[in-house]
Amino acid sequence: MRRLGWIDLLAGVVGIVGSFIILGIGTGWIASWWPHPRILLYMNGFLTQLMFFLLLGILARVRHWNWSDYGWHKIELSKFWGTMLKVYGLTWIINIMYSIVLFQKGITPPSTDVYTQLLGNATPLTFILNLVLAGILAPIFEETLFRGVIFGGLQAYFGKWTSAILSAIFFSSLHLQAYGFFPRFILGLMLAYLFDKYKSIYPSIALHSLNNMIALMLVSISGIV
Repeated sequence: MRRLGWIDLLAGVVGIVGSFIILGIGTGWIASWWPHPRILLYMNGFLTQLMFFLLLGILARVRHWNWSDYGWHKIELSKFWGTMLKVYGLTWIINIMYSIVLFQKGITPPSTDVYTQLLGNATPLTFILNLVLAGILAPIFEETLFRGVIFGGLQAYFGKWTSAILSAIFFSSLHLQAYGFFPRFILGLMLAYLFDKYKSIYPSIALHSLNNMIALMLVSISGIV
């Protein structure tokens, strides 16, 4: 796996931020005259992943990178699943402690939050859409970008933990959710740890997908109960 440089890092950051700005402006404009906010949220989510895919393809073509340079190296599940589960358990412990502190201070998730709107009041159709979007597409494209490109590019100039912290901050910030910033920051650190440890994007994708699918299941079950 070749080392990415500042051009790749800059292109990745500009591409990600640019995608969010373009989609944000477009979504805001459509929302001003189209009275279907939940459908619009799904459109935004799927278009975001499409733009990430296009960004990766353009970057790979222009910079002459192979997908393996972004960390797409095959690794057997048996080699990383144990560590992945331990890391995931650690994130749960930290997040539970974080939630307890916020609860004691009277802070709860806002009902207008985008993720609450997407995951709440689930139907069979929205459950499938959430599963595809959050359980498959987002882990694949976000990990390739945030761990393969951003974390990989930062390592050309910083140590691995500084790179992990900076990439995790960027990853969490772009979710535009103050309440969930810290949990996603911790998740970003763990994802970077797995990527660095196994020199493969597969463990990071697996953990990201596991985290999102369990969140989806818990929200769906709570809605039924």
